[in-house]
Amino acid sequence: MQIFVDTADLDEIKEAKKWGIVDGVTTNPSLIKKAVEKLKSRGMEI
Repeated sequence: MQIFVDTADLDEIKEAKKWGIVDGVTTNPSLIKKAVEKLKSRGMEI
């Protein structure tokens, strides 16, 4: 069995990689849109 993380959020991918059990990442346009919105809000905080 393989385990994939379904996200476009780099923080989530980095965290999952630490677990040592993730085989890869899947994503889709709606997840990418969410990740971009998160990055924009972080930029405004800075």
